[in-house]
Amino acid sequence: MTLRLYSALGREVRGFQPVRPGHVSMYVCGVTPYDVTHLGHAFSYVQFDTLRRYLVYRGYETRYVQNVTDIDDDMIMVSKRQGGRPIAEIRDENDAIFRADLDRLNVLRPSAYPYATDHIPEIIEATAKLIERGNAYVVDGDVFFEATTFERYGALNGLSFEALGKLENPESKRAEKKRGHLDFLLWQQVDPGDPSWDSPWGAGRPGWSIECTAMSVKHLGSQIDIHGGGSDLIFPHHENEIAQAECAYGPPPFCGHWLHNGMLQLDGVKMSKSLGNLVLARVLMQTYEPDQLRLYLLSTHLRTDANYHAGDLDGLSERYGRLQTAANSESAGIAPAAGHPLQREFEAAMDNDFQAPAALAALDDAAQRVLAGTAAPGEAGALRGALATMGFAFAGAGGPANGDFNP
Repeated sequence: MTLRLYSALGREVRGFQPVRPGHVSMYVCGVTPYDVTHLGHAFSYVQFDTLRRYLVYRGYETRYVQNVTDIDDDMIMVSKRQGGRPIAEIRDENDAIFRADLDRLNVLRPSAYPYATDHIPEIIEATAKLIERGNAYVVDGDVFFEATTFERYGALNGLSFEALGKLENPESKRAEKKRGHLDFLLWQQVDPGDPSWDSPWGAGRPGWSIECTAMSVKHLGSQIDIHGGGSDLIFPHHENEIAQAECAYGPPPFCGHWLHNGMLQLDGVKMSKSLGNLVLARVLMQTYEPDQLRLYLLSTHLRTDANYHAGDLDGLSERYGRLQTAANSESAGIAPAAGHPLQREFEAAMDNDFQAPAALAALDDAAQRVLAGTAAPGEAGALRGALATMGFAFAGAGGPANGDFNP
């Protein structure tokens, strides 16, 4: 069976075919480190880490890029709230906490980890291209992308201009200057004292979406295979990225597969910094093993909105114990024959739109057989190998939890 993945563009599951045979380019939107990160972030990055690992298992040379949005309204707001504390200092403090959390969860380090503020020349270059090609316009130092110049605008969401205009839009700024309601900032003037950089349109700073487009193109090229992020980014952020990239850099598609993780909820309410209803991964890892938390996060499909309740991890204790014990049993050291039935069952689940929960269910059944002494020859070894592919440190998976900090 060949790998099949869902893409939000077209809203269908289809065969995965990278731009370059044998190579995968993968970009996942990173955090804005103005505050601590929470369990929802862990859900996203553990899921995409596992997909990355599975692609490598399937023989693809995979380059994974995850950005840091270190200049935006929130970063500036927190800096002012903290008496003008340097944004880079706030970024580095929160980013260090975030990385430590992901290291404990055995999330592989990215191939590249770009900061938006290190890519101002690329952002200015992209903005200039869009102006030159008639997709953007300047109004008194602000530069807007004109949405109507991109005929496929709205395709990612499957919505018309009129329907998109009714959605909440955090990029709908400076309406008095814009030609159209869905136009969005590529470059913006700043208030006195705010961080700014010189540009052909005056001192200012980037808009939000152009940052990711510039970083993605810089580190992966003008066409990529997978773009990931939370489902809350489908509009406007990812819709805007498609428009910018295809207008500035070349023919469609900018990205072959758009994958979005569901939102993690706390007792039925979306977990977010603004609401303050956060569950922190690092706090949970004071009570539970990181691999048990990883098991919890992978027990929900990538696109599903998970609903966390206190005690959920306790409900996985028995499964976690079975998997860990079976994967470290004496027989797990015996390599399975090629094409072992458990290996095929694992691959069938993962190839079918990355059904990690189904894969874990099959592995749990195998663990029960191993512990009961009824496993087929090589089954314990196949179990250990599959769990390592899913990133579990107790099964010997490479990664920070086992001392490997390489990308």
